Amino acid sequence: MKPLVLPLTALALVVATAAVTACGKSEAADARDAASTTSITVVSLDAGEADLATARYDAGSDTGATITRSADIPPIEPDASGPPPLLEVQEVEATGVNPKGAFLSHDEKTLYVTNFRESGRHSVTVLDADTLAPKGELIVPGSAVEAAVSSDDKTLYVSDFWRHSVFYIDVATGQSVHEVKVGGHPKIIVLSPDEKNMFVANWSSNDVTQVDVKSATVVRTLKAGKNPRGMAVSRSGVLYVANFFSESIDVWEGADLAKHHRIKTCTCPRHLALSPDEKTLYISCLTASQVAAMDVGTEKIVRRAPVGDAPKSIGISANGRYVWSADYGLTRSISVVDTTDMTSRTFPVPGMDRGSGVAVSRDGKHAYVTGWYDNHVYKVGFQGQGGHPEEALKKLGKWRYKPHSPDPGDGP
Repeated sequence: MKPLVLPLTALALVVATAAVTACGKSEAADARDAASTTSITVVSLDAGEADLATARYDAGSDTGATITRSADIPPIEPDASGPPPLLEVQEVEATGVNPKGAFLSHDEKTLYVTNFRESGRHSVTVLDADTLAPKGELIVPGSAVEAAVSSDDKTLYVSDFWRHSVFYIDVATGQSVHEVKVGGHPKIIVLSPDEKNMFVANWSSNDVTQVDVKSATVVRTLKAGKNPRGMAVSRSGVLYVANFFSESIDVWEGADLAKHHRIKTCTCPRHLALSPDEKTLYISCLTASQVAAMDVGTEKIVRRAPVGDAPKSIGISANGRYVWSADYGLTRSISVVDTTDMTSRTFPVPGMDRGSGVAVSRDGKHAYVTGWYDNHVYKVGFQGQGGHPEEALKKLGKWRYKPHSPDPGDGP
């Protein structure tokens, strides 16, 4: 399969093809392409110039990208038609070891990064969301995986992988207020829109724990498919849960969530994002390297957009226009999808080794992505929309050209 190169008149619209049949055997192998080859045309940014990059990525190897310089391409205004605007790294900062997720406070002043390999120390890195200047850290006894922020920005809920629990952290004091035991190896946390209930996806026990937020007590446990992870909950109380190894999404609704059915979906659905109007559920399809759009009314996938290799996490802007994905695979990228026409742009982040978590600003003009192996968080945004891109490129030059880490998911 030869890489596809689009003409410049196509504005470097991302096009990806993948022949992938199965996920790996564990989340350590999330990005595995089973005997597959992926070719992707991507847009990257190098020292302030627009690059049209054609990259061929083979399972089990990292051949990098062959770069062809293009003529200057003017930035596309966010409200213009066509693919999303060009991207650039605007800020970068160090985190703890293996930064898993990124979570933005509702006032958009603070960014929280959960560090998976920092057991009992440096659990959550706290940063200024504008500059990424360090503001402190929060500690949980075990291993911080994912988090959720209360609407008043006073409480951070953190899932602890090894203690099989969720901690309520008072962000003003840094102290743990409650620890709630849930299922085996909890990951994603979502709050109901009224914040009366919290739902926790338990990876190894194949279930979801519903917690009464006020009393910090377990209400019920919902049996899910194999390895539930991504979740979303509507204003009317409908709960969607992506089952990573079941190729499905579980749906619960009604009084006491008594009504349940299962939707067949893409292979390895990993993360979910519900549009603000609640008409569309976006799904990161890891092995297909796509973001799929499911019509909530018909429960059918109606549109798809190609993104970088192995999209791990996704987030959506407040107006629903932009969906961003952290791409864990060999493209080592962040992607943005314009949901008005499902065009997309993929940006290999200089220096980033495996995109893991993503948090999206309300206006959708920038997002934060964590580098799993390089231990940094990157603020990536539309070109010319703020930050300090030149300083960021100089800073990340210290680790940019170091050999990238192999991953069990890359194959033999």
